[in-house]
Amino acid sequence: MRAVSGVAMKRIAVTKTIFCVVSALSVCILSGCGSRVETIPSGTASGTVKLDGKPLTQGRINFVSSTTGTGVYTDLQSDGSYELPNAIPEGDYRVYFTSSGLGDAPPSESGNPEMNDALKDVPKKYQSEQSTDLQALIKEGDNTFDFDLKP
Repeated sequence: MRAVSGVAMKRIAVTKTIFCVVSALSVCILSGCGSRVETIPSGTASGTVKLDGKPLTQGRINFVSSTTGTGVYTDLQSDGSYELPNAIPEGDYRVYFTSSGLGDAPPSESGNPEMNDALKDVPKKYQSEQSTDLQALIKEGDNTFDFDLKP
């Protein structure tokens, strides 16, 4: 059997130490050790919608981001109130109305006359993302936006 010199023993010890350090760092990097998940500031939105001073009792309110084009919607309640189902990222949003169940399709494209009637008195400019002049600036936390549409 060969004897191992002191220098060789030190090299083996250093190699083992380096291997252990590299292994530990790899585990930390792969598992996300020390990393932070950045949260995007977001807020909720609720309020009421009126048409010429009276509650708009049917329809869907849509919020679409002016920056990303993503959106969220919810149906209006019988008293004209609404509350978005989830928090949405801070930013500027265009607000418009569609009939419930139609998504982005204008009411005139639906074959269901009851859905058409839901927004029959709402000016056409409020029924399209492209023509609406309604805006909402979502800030972190709770936000309230009341809209009174004029015919």
